[in-house]
Amino acid sequence: MIDQAYDPNVPLLEKLRFLAIASNNLDEFFRVRMHNIHTLVDEHKSERRTGYSGKEILGLAYEYNRANILRQYAAYDNLIKESADRGLFHLMKYHELTDEEKKTVKKFYNKKLVPRLDMQRFAEEYKFRKNLYFLMKTPKYNYVCPIPEDMDRLVETGVDNHYILIEDVMRHCSKDLIRKYKISKMIVFRATYDKNKPYDFLDKNLTDEQYLNTMINYVDTRDLREIMRVEFSGEDEQKGREYFSKLLGINKKGVYKIPGPVDLKFLGGFFKRYKTHKDMVFPKFKALEWNSSKNILQYLNNSPIFVQYPYDSFSVFISYLEAAVNDPKTTKICITIYRTEENSDLLRLLQEAAAKGIEVTAVVELRARFDEVHNIEVAKILKKAGVRVLFGDKVNKVHSKICLALHADGTGYVQIGTGNYNAITANVFSDVSYFTSDQRYIDDATKFFNYLVTGEKKPYQLFATSPNGIAEMVVKNIKKATAAYLRDGQGEVFMKINGLTDVEIINAIYAAAEKGLPFRLIVRGTCSLKLGVCGPKEDIRVKSIVGELLEHSRIFKFQYGNSHTDIWISSADMMTRNLERRVELAVPVVEEKPRRQLLKIAKMFWKDTENSYFMNDEGTYAKKDEKHGFSAQQSWINRLEWRKYIKTN
Repeated sequence: MIDQAYDPNVPLLEKLRFLAIASNNLDEFFRVRMHNIHTLVDEHKSERRTGYSGKEILGLAYEYNRANILRQYAAYDNLIKESADRGLFHLMKYHELTDEEKKTVKKFYNKKLVPRLDMQRFAEEYKFRKNLYFLMKTPKYNYVCPIPEDMDRLVETGVDNHYILIEDVMRHCSKDLIRKYKISKMIVFRATYDKNKPYDFLDKNLTDEQYLNTMINYVDTRDLREIMRVEFSGEDEQKGREYFSKLLGINKKGVYKIPGPVDLKFLGGFFKRYKTHKDMVFPKFKALEWNSSKNILQYLNNSPIFVQYPYDSFSVFISYLEAAVNDPKTTKICITIYRTEENSDLLRLLQEAAAKGIEVTAVVELRARFDEVHNIEVAKILKKAGVRVLFGDKVNKVHSKICLALHADGTGYVQIGTGNYNAITANVFSDVSYFTSDQRYIDDATKFFNYLVTGEKKPYQLFATSPNGIAEMVVKNIKKATAAYLRDGQGEVFMKINGLTDVEIINAIYAAAEKGLPFRLIVRGTCSLKLGVCGPKEDIRVKSIVGELLEHSRIFKFQYGNSHTDIWISSADMMTRNLERRVELAVPVVEEKPRRQLLKIAKMFWKDTENSYFMNDEGTYAKKDEKHGFSAQQSWINRLEWRKYIKTN
């Protein structure tokens, strides 16, 4: 994300937005993942995939993050200057304000900010529940004062397009406060806590009611845990790191000096204010919708539909569900829900279906991290409407994306996707979705939901599911492709995933690569696979695609010599938690029309150079310098100009 802020093809405001997203992503990492490293340190253990000790990993994380911070803030400085040079906006320092502007911000300070100040003497048990704080040093005590979160960090100065950060206003207008408390130093900082409280109550024997009540209690009692990171500005780096390390009892490798404003998420405020400047944002495009003159279910009776969000609108799924709700033949609707937006059409339609007497079963996964409260509310709303609400596997998260509409005779329709049923994220997440009436998929989907309801497992004709089944399928198909490659001298494995960390999958790739089988891997996020370790026959290429849209689809392609090729879509990444501790779904696309579409999509993704970062043997990523690069995302956006609806012929 940070690198996007250096890309000359990315508009100015989008660069600022990418810097804000990078800050948000890093926050999530420290809140959710960093505790794993601290656990290794505390327990004097090593990470099993790399052999590194906890202390070594913590040191590497610090150095890597420190380098990222320097690069992020160098981009920030350049973009703030460019914004001013282009007459868009000015982010001012206090000393740059005119006398009239200083009067304006002092008035803001006295009338709006002073009544909200809440200075408290620092104590060891103090919990930093707000985002930003001032630490105020006095001869006798230290005080902390939160910066109000419900107030905009961007304060208008009274001159059009001139802003100053709220912490700068407070720092320079608080002379009375300084005199009263004899404050010698004011330091802006924030503490990031571990919020990944374990679900240590999981038990497959819990009833749905017990499970719901336990989850409600979990949310109500979840509190801030250990501090994972401290960021500060306005202080010498070495002294500041030592000071905060001792003050808050955190390893120095968790303390970072920030060369600018702490937390750049406020840059999203500039994006919202100025996004009407069309030359400074990505051009808007209108996603394709279903042709409302055609009944989508009648179409599915004769042909499957394959769509790719956000080029195709999420409303296609809503059209499918609405048609199923209004179809007199529909007797059952079954769906898995992981994350959905507030006031969604999905929930409205499920409520309508229940009101019509359709038997609706919604498997609502309450353990969608930080969406637990929303999902509990979703469960309550649906249950009140007469929907049969289940929580599926009480031990393994239900992360699958599937919606089944059944007739009394067992025929019907099914939709299977790689992304959540969320109309908002579907505008920026690149995912695929497959709609069909093929009885093989209907029968497997029926078995899948029966498993979620009863726990009874039956063999599938097409589906592969986790726990364990998807890993087994992938390893089996890699071995099959390897055998065909040795026989024919042809073959390939393609994967587009968000993470590759599972040891079993990586070892299967290594074993096949030693024999020469080519691998083409697109891994958006964490990749634990190393290049250059499989000998002279190794032909593995790894890249990550980062562009205007967030790549989220999971696609697997297995070419078996010159005989045939299988291509799959899945909700699962090649990460141990997905493969062993979640209920995930992978399906082969066997119908010819969507199969051809998906093969083209995979080919376009691998052809991409414009937004691709290629991994080298050292594990670092870089773009290839090409005069005429190719962007898969922009190609699909450009094609929307001559497509009116979802293609139906």
